[in-house]
Amino acid sequence: MKHVHFSDTTVQAALFETMMLAAAADGKVDKEEMEEIYRRVFERPEFHGIHADDLRTALEHAARRVAEAHSLEHILPSIVDRLPDKASRELAFGLAASVVVADGKAPPAELEILKALQDMFDLDEEVVARLFETAQLHGKFPPTKGE
Repeated sequence: MKHVHFSDTTVQAALFETMMLAAAADGKVDKEEMEEIYRRVFERPEFHGIHADDLRTALEHAARRVAEAHSLEHILPSIVDRLPDKASRELAFGLAASVVVADGKAPPAELEILKALQDMFDLDEEVVARLFETAQLHGKFPPTKGE
């Protein structure tokens, strides 16, 4: 059986890293945050075709990349570089926001991550408010071109 191989250069890898960055922002990854990541992955067409084992590996890899990054400035540029357009950047922000609100808490460290993502992705307040509201309502984010 052939498994999908993820390279660090993919949009998928950047989306995984963005979600793990949000989950790990407060120093620990809660069960609710991991459940939200899995839920989002399974509902998004960008991730279709991922085998469960590959998903676990991809998330562990993303968690390792996040853990090894010395600072946000160290990892964010590489995430931005792999998200080629506004739609994929908005999706990444929305997924991160979903992870942040998943456990019903939003500590300052997690909100700082969202602010850093907003700045790096060059998203205006209106877009951020819409994505954050969608995250809070567990709504679906708009499709990206990668579908």
